[in-house]
Amino acid sequence: MNIIFDGQVYLFLLAFIMIIAGIVKDHNLFGDFFGYFNKKLKSKKALVASVSALTGCLPIKGRVTLTAGLLDSMAPKGKGRQKLGVIDYLSTHHYYFWSPLEKTVILPMAAFGLTYSTWLGIIWPLLAVSIAFILAYLIWFVKEEEIQLEGIKDDIKVSRITRYVVPYVLGIAGVMAGIHFLWCFGLLTLYYMTVTTTFDYQKILKYIDWKLLGFIAIIIVMANIAQRDSHLIYEALKTSGLDITSTGGFLLISLMSFIGSFILGSSSRFAAITVLLVSIYGIAYLPWFFAVDFCGYILSPMHKCLAIGKGYFKTPLKYYLTTLITWCSIVVLTGGVLLYA
Repeated sequence: MNIIFDGQVYLFLLAFIMIIAGIVKDHNLFGDFFGYFNKKLKSKKALVASVSALTGCLPIKGRVTLTAGLLDSMAPKGKGRQKLGVIDYLSTHHYYFWSPLEKTVILPMAAFGLTYSTWLGIIWPLLAVSIAFILAYLIWFVKEEEIQLEGIKDDIKVSRITRYVVPYVLGIAGVMAGIHFLWCFGLLTLYYMTVTTTFDYQKILKYIDWKLLGFIAIIIVMANIAQRDSHLIYEALKTSGLDITSTGGFLLISLMSFIGSFILGSSSRFAAITVLLVSIYGIAYLPWFFAVDFCGYILSPMHKCLAIGKGYFKTPLKYYLTTLITWCSIVVLTGGVLLYA
């Protein structure tokens, strides 16, 4: 029963965000907010990336759901949505390298007694090539006309931002302060229903993408199964009998590390695998194993973010994977260069 139900509460957050996004879009509640940033940035690509990056860096569970919901509220139906999925994904996944609020940073720092500056000194090349790739993708592989947005106002009123945007920010702040997201976003959903007098339950239910919810529920169950048996991965590494000092043994261990992170699809689990292997090989191997395990996590079918982005923006899976595999290849190559430099 735990395998089936653990983590499924996340579906309520997803449903609340879908309802809020639907109401916000129908009533163009965030038009002034997006209009302000659009005027300052003068680029739809920059606007999308900034909204994703700012919301994606928040230390709360389900933040990619928040960014996807925000972008969905200003993206019309059609092909103009497809690249939003990849932009959103790239803009919200670099924080695993640098954010001191992430377990992927906290666990290695705690395990090896690193200061934050020492951590950045070790990991910065992986972060640098990731930021460079993201910027290159935005500049050269996304055309301004490919990003279709609507509801961005030129007539900006602070009162509308206060009435419609500030409550959303307060809801996020409540989650960051430790209040359960069901309370914060449940009340926030009621707030937007009230201020827009949206009480037609049939209309509200239509805002929810039930197919996406079902798909995410299946992913959560599969991830629970993988994480329940994660100790088998650790035991396999300990009892493999390999000569881990040989080139073949090292490459096989690296492959097993990637597969473990790929199967588990959890940031904390990939960080744990990294810590385990760096404990065996030494701190000089930290960039290599972090790169390998990060890429296993990024490409994992257990990773909910890809499914959420694909569900919201209908981004073709082939396009998603082509972009992510390119990013991962650059990260792993950089980790290899650091290891043998």
